[in-house]
Amino acid sequence: MKILKNVRNLSKVLKKLDTPFYLYDGEKIARNIDTLTKVFSNCRVELFFAVKANTALGILKIIKEKGVGAEVVSPGELFISLKAGFKPSKILYNNIARKKDEVIYSIKRGVVFYNFEALDQALLLEECAKKLRRKIKIFVRINPGIFSNTHPHLATGSPMSKFGIPMNELKNVVNLVRRYRFVELVGIHSHIGSQILTPVPFVMALKKVEEAIQFFNNNGIKIGYINLGGGFGIPYHPDERELNFVPIARAYENISKRYQLKTFLEPGRFIVGNAGYIATTIISVKKRKGTNLYIIDAGMTENPRPALYGAYHHIESLFKKNGKQRETRIAGPLCENTDEFGIYKLSPLNIRDMLIIYNCGAYTRTMASNYNGRLLPPEIIVDRHGLAIIRVKQQLKGLIQNEKY
Repeated sequence: MKILKNVRNLSKVLKKLDTPFYLYDGEKIARNIDTLTKVFSNCRVELFFAVKANTALGILKIIKEKGVGAEVVSPGELFISLKAGFKPSKILYNNIARKKDEVIYSIKRGVVFYNFEALDQALLLEECAKKLRRKIKIFVRINPGIFSNTHPHLATGSPMSKFGIPMNELKNVVNLVRRYRFVELVGIHSHIGSQILTPVPFVMALKKVEEAIQFFNNNGIKIGYINLGGGFGIPYHPDERELNFVPIARAYENISKRYQLKTFLEPGRFIVGNAGYIATTIISVKKRKGTNLYIIDAGMTENPRPALYGAYHHIESLFKKNGKQRETRIAGPLCENTDEFGIYKLSPLNIRDMLIIYNCGAYTRTMASNYNGRLLPPEIIVDRHGLAIIRVKQQLKGLIQNEKY
């Protein structure tokens, strides 16, 4: 793996910064969007960034300027997206379940596209739209019953997953939405999971989407949109291969043309995952059974993915070090046994040496926490113009700012 080009040119600056901090390659984000745009150029596709992957305003502004919309799952993400400059017409509000005040909030701010994953949620959308005398468009999220080749916690299309409506219950959807006046069922939503590196599950899921399209069309409900979610994986381990998009794009193009559909996609990780890093410093060195154990100042509070999913994040020395590489254990500083990153081959290092943790642009800062009273770290973007701080380090008073005492 190669560290982003601009880092080495900024080595003197980076050495002066307190770690840990998130570091983003702005140009890489733009290139990832260009890649998806090119891949799906024949599919009548519109891209919506899954904001859950990264909510940094500085990142969202880059994405918005590339013409990508926003896919949100809460009023909080909607608020952030509007602050970043996304127009309500370019925002999808998808969620497994919402409360009345959340729907009212979003409709008042002009959001038009929603999904629903249960009949009671469709009814809630109709009631809220009726109360505000606003018309909205909805997608029914199906559960295709497919277990994609990913971590079980990320397999949202499996038969026992809480997500979506089973295919054998779609008749109930037809009977319900026919009576609605303020919501219009216009599309099918299917999202089978996250971090998928083989095209097979995407193509399999599309067969279920086609069944749903035919079912609704045959029952007098014209389907004009499909939302095929995201889930496009990135190589986290140096030995992993990139996802082959060719069969996916071919299948998406075929279904779009066959039924004259507009296709929405909701990539998150693919756009920002490999464009983000965590810079960290070794703060303690010890041995366990002859293996070097380096304790670093970044942990599960900055990147909880290894603790949650056993996820691998490649780690290297930020600045080149000489010496024979040996198996080295890297752990964070928190009072938790799960605060471990794994075993890596590294040259001998010392306290105050800096490391770089790869693929930290997605589901790190959005899942970060103040556990152990730790402060949220700063965030920095590097591009051809140099370095810019987009979030400063949290202050101690931030730990209690919402408390009454």
